[in-house]
Amino acid sequence: MPPYDIMPLAAIALLCATGLACFRMWIAGRTRRHHEVQGEKVERLADAVDGLYEQMGEMRDSIAELHERVDFAERLLTKGNQRDVKRLNASTPV
Repeated sequence: MPPYDIMPLAAIALLCATGLACFRMWIAGRTRRHHEVQGEKVERLADAVDGLYEQMGEMRDSIAELHERVDFAERLLTKGNQRDVKRLNASTPV
């Protein structure tokens, strides 16, 4: 095959190889940007989840404190009710 027949084929092959290399670089850049954006979103979501866990811990503490107060109030009411029953029993004639 004469060299002048191979030159157009070599030029086409070179253009195709250059195009493929540019396409791969473009895809790699897009993928990198996509991962950077996704990474930022993941960080924001992780911060939000941490905040929610903190709020949930505070709510648990508040609920525990309220539970203790209810228990205390129940004990006071029970003691008061027992005193009232004893007083009523003592004041009623038999």
